[in-house]
Amino acid sequence: MEPGGIFLTLCALIAAGVVGGWLAVHLDQPAILGELAAGALLGLLFHQGIPFWEDYEEMLELLGQVGLSALLFSVGMEIRMRDIINVGPASAGVALLGVVTPFGLAYGVSMLFGLSPLVGLFVGASLTATSVGITAEVLNELGIIGTKGSKIILNAAVLDDVLGLLILTIISGVAFGERVSAGNILMLSFMIIAFFSLVLIAVRPLASRLMIFMEQSYGDNGTAMTSFAFLMLLSYGAASIGLNVIVGAFIAGLSLSESKVRKHISAAFSPFISVFASLFFVLIGTKMDLTLLNPFEPGNLSILSLSAALLFCAVAGKLASGIAIAGDRENRLFVGAGMIPRGEVGLICGNIGLMCGALPGNIFSSLLLVVLFTTFIGPVFLRVIVPRKLRYYPRIPVDSEE
Repeated sequence: MEPGGIFLTLCALIAAGVVGGWLAVHLDQPAILGELAAGALLGLLFHQGIPFWEDYEEMLELLGQVGLSALLFSVGMEIRMRDIINVGPASAGVALLGVVTPFGLAYGVSMLFGLSPLVGLFVGASLTATSVGITAEVLNELGIIGTKGSKIILNAAVLDDVLGLLILTIISGVAFGERVSAGNILMLSFMIIAFFSLVLIAVRPLASRLMIFMEQSYGDNGTAMTSFAFLMLLSYGAASIGLNVIVGAFIAGLSLSESKVRKHISAAFSPFISVFASLFFVLIGTKMDLTLLNPFEPGNLSILSLSAALLFCAVAGKLASGIAIAGDRENRLFVGAGMIPRGEVGLICGNIGLMCGALPGNIFSSLLLVVLFTTFIGPVFLRVIVPRKLRYYPRIPVDSEE
């Protein structure tokens, strides 16, 4: 292994992510789209293998996983417990319908295409969770982040992210355990509940006090290092009982979401997340086989057909979630459109399926296509719907930070 080669490899991959993200932002699209596309283009250019990183592939995957854990930690810190507890019936109904409908549709389509039940579970799970970050950014750009419909969307997106993580943990546990049984699922569900309860009830207040102590006695650097160690500890704790490490990262962030030093922790993590989460998405993109988009290759027609069917399930399943809003017909389409974009959780789920051998490479590429298109379609729908019906979305006060 050539000394220093890992640094050149990191430079190339991160530079590709920067270029892709920059182009996406200047095309009025989320940066994640550009990062995935940059990785996919690298994979296409070096279809037989990417020579300058073959020796470092395991190390790059590890760095990407650390960056991903930091990203999920950051997402958790943006979700306050009172936001989850105070989710109204409308948001809860939207979240539940928005998880069950695309999951059921995608699983049914997978069976129709002759895929195995385990593959169908991963495919369905990959299409459940809405990307909170992408939707929130679009609503903010449109200037309607404080409206009634927007509050329903964001609360529902938070809840279905939590549900998506729970589904992911159960299915990945089943995949690695190589068997599907009611007892296995019940045991995994019990572990999830026990882990969440232990951290949020017993560990959460202690962690918050520790962060305040470190801030007062050591400063921002001490707070950043301690919170990173806390993130790693809970990620290890999740992995040690058979859960995915990202569950530990998410719950670590959630347990610090109402800490008085939350803003300091977020500021300290921001540059790290920007670099290494971007690296993760570029690496995900390299696993996508763009040659499958060629319709003139006979073997590609079935994958393209599957992608089209799954895209329909992904869009229709989330649009249908707006039905859960009783007595508010005008907001139904708006809320459903806001729930369409997929993002981190869907990509994570698909990647875990690929890593454990449950998902074939062509099915994974099909899922990536669906995630890319939903990430594009959702914001487009919102930009079309909102200007026409803005009068139906009266503003309400935005919650304060404290």
